[in-house]
Amino acid sequence: MTTILAFIVAIIVIVAIHEYGHYLAMRAFGVRVLTFSIGFGPRLFAWRNKAGTDFTIASIPLGGYVKPLDRRDCDVTPEQAQEEFSGKPAWQRVITYAAGPAANLVLAVFLYWLMMLGGESGRIPNLGELAPGTAAAQAGLRAGDEIIAVGDRQTQNWPQVVTAFLEYAGVRGSVALTVRNADGIERTVQLPLVAWADNQETHPLDALGLKPKPIPAAIGQVMDDSAAEKAGFAPGDLIIAVDGEPLDSWQEWVTIVRANPQVVLSHTVMRAEQQLELSLTPASVEQDGKQVGQAGVYPAQDSLEIREIHYGPLAALGEAVARVGSLVEMMIKSIGRLITGEMSVKTLGGPLTIAGAAGDAAALGLVAFAGMLAFLSVSLGVINLLPVPMLDGGWIVFGLVEMVIRRPLPERFLMGAQSIGLMLVLALMALAIFNDLVRYFA
Repeated sequence: MTTILAFIVAIIVIVAIHEYGHYLAMRAFGVRVLTFSIGFGPRLFAWRNKAGTDFTIASIPLGGYVKPLDRRDCDVTPEQAQEEFSGKPAWQRVITYAAGPAANLVLAVFLYWLMMLGGESGRIPNLGELAPGTAAAQAGLRAGDEIIAVGDRQTQNWPQVVTAFLEYAGVRGSVALTVRNADGIERTVQLPLVAWADNQETHPLDALGLKPKPIPAAIGQVMDDSAAEKAGFAPGDLIIAVDGEPLDSWQEWVTIVRANPQVVLSHTVMRAEQQLELSLTPASVEQDGKQVGQAGVYPAQDSLEIREIHYGPLAALGEAVARVGSLVEMMIKSIGRLITGEMSVKTLGGPLTIAGAAGDAAALGLVAFAGMLAFLSVSLGVINLLPVPMLDGGWIVFGLVEMVIRRPLPERFLMGAQSIGLMLVLALMALAIFNDLVRYFA
């Protein structure tokens, strides 16, 4: 239910902002707007404003539209000619089509600005032990190295490292990684990307062998009346083994606990240089329709190696604009690689992928959900600017051509181009949905 609700909220927000950009531009140029709809299909709610626009919430939340008074769709009386869209100068129509994607980019900047005002935190990108034979090991990276730049992008935490790598999706060459070792000495290595290019559906860190430094299984806080409290765990405990098997990290321990609800697990714990044996029976809780184990503890904060970054209002705005600019650049490069075949079409995601991302982000909290919204908003803006008939970018191109040749393009040509564009868009949607189903059933 959380996933579905998060998906609906995400789609409504980014589509509403996109269409509102079109709406504001139309009203600014004196165009009568007949319908402003979020969603398709049967109406759920509707109301009309003083300007005569019907605002609608429809039953299928997979998009939206703004319908102006247009002679191509309905009869226009001579008295209404000044309010008709197609008769407006080409430059006004170009601005109107561009206003939707522009609104999405503004929304993304606003969301990132709010996030930056609250500060940013993330694990320091220190490397753990690297498996022999991986791209990371072959490049000469070593355990304890901190990644401080990927290409020309500075990185201060792991999320920034992952985002920087996304710009190189599909690239078969190499990327310069700047790292700093424990002694503070910096060096640059060339990390080959072919392993990721050959397996593009894999997370880049996994494909390249960039293994983060593990978090020790150190207890920070024990929740009241939790399974861990009943077992006798205390803040500061370091778990070193479960059922006699040595434990390497917090993540490994969490995996064991989640996989064993209501199962007695024998723990070897170090407490103030004293070794103890404790028996933990993880509580059984429902998550995504299945039962998982839960201990009821938080990791020790000092073991997480978190880096806090703080911004003032102006610095936060600058960082927000830079983030959106980086995302736009990354998406344009990715679209180019999809067209040239460097990037696999299997990486395209549809409604199920978006819903999953929205649900995961919502579960992590409001800040993560806002970041996901910003990313989706930029995606919608960039995709709509593609020069494909049926999308805003296609109509922008036609408007610019009209401005150059100083006469309207033939109506028959425009309608034919729109039909071709519609088929292309539907084909891409079908491919994205097919990829979703393959991932889901796999």
